[in-house]
Amino acid sequence: MSTSKQGKVFRITTFISDLRTNLIPPSSSSHLENGHRSRRLVIVGDVHGMKKSLEGLLEKVGFDKGKGDHLILAGDITNKGPDSPGVVDIAIRLGASAVRGNHDNAVLDAAAEIAAKGGWDQFKGLIETFNAHEHSSDNMPKDTVPTEGSEKTESATPNITMRHGPTTYRTASQLSARQIEWLSALPLILRIQLPHNIPCTLGDNIVVAHAGLVPGIPLEEQDPHAVLHMRSLARKPGGEASLTPEESSGEEGWAVEWDRWQEQLTSRTTVVFGHDAKRRLQLGKYTIGLDTACLYGNQLSALVISTTDVGIEHRIISVDCADTPVAPKSSAKEDDKTAVDK
Repeated sequence: MSTSKQGKVFRITTFISDLRTNLIPPSSSSHLENGHRSRRLVIVGDVHGMKKSLEGLLEKVGFDKGKGDHLILAGDITNKGPDSPGVVDIAIRLGASAVRGNHDNAVLDAAAEIAAKGGWDQFKGLIETFNAHEHSSDNMPKDTVPTEGSEKTESATPNITMRHGPTTYRTASQLSARQIEWLSALPLILRIQLPHNIPCTLGDNIVVAHAGLVPGIPLEEQDPHAVLHMRSLARKPGGEASLTPEESSGEEGWAVEWDRWQEQLTSRTTVVFGHDAKRRLQLGKYTIGLDTACLYGNQLSALVISTTDVGIEHRIISVDCADTPVAPKSSAKEDDKTAVDK
C-alpha cells in the first residue's frame, strides 16, 4: 500500500477486504424461493445520511436479508444529510458491507479530534466561537476571509483553527461509540470474486472503491488518498504508469481510462464507485458510478447483481430523494469543504 502525501487519511484498519463467498450470488439459477432469486448483491451509492431515501430504495429493490440479499455501501455513508446515525444503524442491522468514503474519513478524523479535546460539550463552544467569527468576517475586506483547500481551515481570527467544518463535527458528535467503531473498521477497497463458470455481464471480478482507482497500479499499491478523493486522471508522457489521480473533474472522469485499460487485459475487473455527483450515474463498460446526487435532491441508486437463467446479470434501480435535500454551496463559503472533507 502506498503512503498518501496529499492529505490526512484516518487510521486504516483494513485497506482491502474480500467479500465472503457465501454472500456472492450463486453460480446456478436453481437457487429460487417462491419465484424470487436468492443471494443478490445490492450496491448503493453515496447515502450521506439520507435515511428515508435508503429505506425507500431498499423497499423498491425488495431487499430481503432472509433470502440472502446482501447490502454493500459505496462510501460517503455519513455526513451532510439529516440522519447519519440512522443510516449506520441500518447498515449494522442488515450486516452490510461497505467501503470508507472521504466524508466518512472526515467524520472519523473529527470524532478523534472531539475526543482529544474532552468531548462534544467542551468542543461545541469552540465551534460556536468559530461560527461567530466566520459570520462576522463576511463584512471584512475580501483578503481577510479564510480560503478553503488547505488541510486546516483557518478562521479570520488566528487563534481558532479547524480541521473540518461545523457540519462534519456535528455529524461526528451524533454517532455512538459503536457506530464510530463500525465506520473505522471499513476497508477502502472491497473485492468481489464472481463465479467463473457462468457468463457474467460485469467481467470476471468486481471491486468497490469510493472514488476510484488508477489503471496499471495493483490494488495493494493504490494511494489511499486517491481512492477516497479522485475524479479524473492527468496523463504525462510515458503510458499508464504516468497517470496521476486528480480531485478535479477534468475533461473526462478516471473511469474512461479504466475502461480503455481493461480492454487490453484477458481478465477484466469492473469498478463500482460513488463520489462523483456532478456526473451522476455513470455506466461504462467496466465502471459503474452510483453517486446520483441524492444529497442534493436528485436520486439514490443501487446496482443489483443476481443470478438468472443466462448467468450473472445486473441492473440499476433508483428512487427519488425522500429526505430534505442539502443545497449545494459555492466552494468559497461551503462550511465543510476542506481538503479532508471534500
